[in-house]
Amino acid sequence: MILNNNYSYRPDEERLSRIEKIWGVRLPEEIRILLMEDNGGVPEKRNFPCGKRTRMIVRFLCIKEKGTDEDYAWYDINVVLTQLEERIISDPDLVGYEIIPIAELFAGDYLCLDYRESDTPTVCVWLHEESEEWNPVTEKVADSFSEFMDMLSE
Repeated sequence: MILNNNYSYRPDEERLSRIEKIWGVRLPEEIRILLMEDNGGVPEKRNFPCGKRTRMIVRFLCIKEKGTDEDYAWYDINVVLTQLEERIISDPDLVGYEIIPIAELFAGDYLCLDYRESDTPTVCVWLHEESEEWNPVTEKVADSFSEFMDMLSE
């Protein structure tokens, strides 16, 4: 599934559980497996329908090893969350996150898990040009990560 991932670190169950506590969410099992086995990278199938257009994944995001400063730090989920901060959160008093980026898309948007309506996230595209502070704008893609993965094509 992942063609190109030069990042050698793989988070284990304990590390993922600590991160989920900080984020205030439980990741879908498929995402947990993807992170533990591949930890980001360029997928073999990268294209998916979204609205009236086709979107392309640049690469799935990773979880960087604590205390390392590698080239892939820009693809670390925590780094991306920090960069997007107020533009990906709708409630300034929220502890944790309700939208978690999981992949960088072509042209600056992100594929995300959306927990705003349920503990079981939907998959959406976060629109960087339309989102403003405390007002994230998203477009729903799929009801689950499994459904999303079935949508991917070359």
